[in-house]
Amino acid sequence: MIIIKNKILNIIIFILVFLSTAAVLSGADAGIDENTIYSMKNLSKYERSIGEMRLLVSNMKNAVDKEEKNFDNSENNEYLNTIIDINSQIKQLKFYNGFTYVRGPGIMLSVSDSVIEDPNLDLMERIVHDVDIVVLLNDLKAAGAEAIEVNGQRIINISEVVCAGPLIRVNGFVIPAPFLIRAIGDLDELYDAVNQEGTYAYELKNTYGMEVAIRKVYNLTIPKYRGKYEIEYAHTINEEVE
Repeated sequence: MIIIKNKILNIIIFILVFLSTAAVLSGADAGIDENTIYSMKNLSKYERSIGEMRLLVSNMKNAVDKEEKNFDNSENNEYLNTIIDINSQIKQLKFYNGFTYVRGPGIMLSVSDSVIEDPNLDLMERIVHDVDIVVLLNDLKAAGAEAIEVNGQRIINISEVVCAGPLIRVNGFVIPAPFLIRAIGDLDELYDAVNQEGTYAYELKNTYGMEVAIRKVYNLTIPKYRGKYEIEYAHTINEEVE
């Protein structure tokens, strides 16, 4: 806007200089014969000068109008780009925090209670507990899982997995066995994290006799988080706190 004001000021200065010059020429001609001063030749000259001046002012006005329009367009484009950038950031935040459906390669892991009759195992040792699911989820996260769900419930940073009698509760929803865990990420890394000897899933299957089935899937779809996301104690601050 400063550029536009400077151009308008230049126009005004130019007009003032032109009028001053015309006044000087008029004064200089004051001592000449009256018939000469008001001759048709000089009158025609002044008319041409006035016409040229009007054309110049008109051209400058058009230039100012064009600059104003360009400035408005630039300002609108900048505003539009800001809105687009904000929307892009919102989509990324929703994606990274589990608020969008996602698709990709991964694994499906099914876990259910033990069906073997082993007198050396206590009844509670043959049942899948919330802690078992939590450990399996952590193993998958450590293996680079980018999205995880348990029986259709998306796992995010605030998801809870707790016992609810013989069932478990995830994101406030009660889920019965068998527990189906689906994870998107590197196929081999995820598969090894719940299949290799020494992993927690391997121990559940081979030590406690639980039903554990694993398979690779090349095109999984995992739903978005559908629970409640409420922030009660944390709040934003303006300055960074160490």
